[in-house]
Amino acid sequence: MNLTKTKLRGRIKRVFELYPKETLNVCGDIIQNKVLEIIRPYKVIMSYVSTPREVTTFKILEKVLEEDKVLVVPKVVQDNIIAVRIKNLEELSLGAFNVLEPKSSSPFDISELEVIIVPGIAFNTNLHRIGHGGGHFDKLLKFLPPYILKIGLAYDFQVVEEEFEDQWDKKMNIIITEKRRIE
Repeated sequence: MNLTKTKLRGRIKRVFELYPKETLNVCGDIIQNKVLEIIRPYKVIMSYVSTPREVTTFKILEKVLEEDKVLVVPKVVQDNIIAVRIKNLEELSLGAFNVLEPKSSSPFDISELEVIIVPGIAFNTNLHRIGHGGGHFDKLLKFLPPYILKIGLAYDFQVVEEEFEDQWDKKMNIIITEKRRIE
């Protein structure tokens, strides 16, 4: 267990409590608009479905569907994430860890992805992420072809200078916050 990651998870979660929901909503909207610009040329996009403790993704999800692009979202099956295509948000229901996920378990071929939008508790300026601690996204990222653009979403307070990466961690290509773009 990486003690630095454990401490950072706790610290960032405490900071989250200090931010008013309205502020996070405004910042989340800024982040989503930046991401929509980045993903505009891509046609096959995977994105997490946000929880209240993550940068919201619903504007991104709706826009991808509205533009008739392929939208793929994660589903936890037996301690792994599978990618599942959805054609509308009504195909989501509460699943593992009280996260909205597809009702279907029909896997999508991840080699067809062009972009993946990844959540995190914290990111560092070296483009590494700390997840919720289950390793689900880490396992998925390990199997992604290198040509897939990996975008991490974070509020600026979630980006730290500390080094915390483990040998199995996969770097993001870009981290987007309301204040900056880290590459």
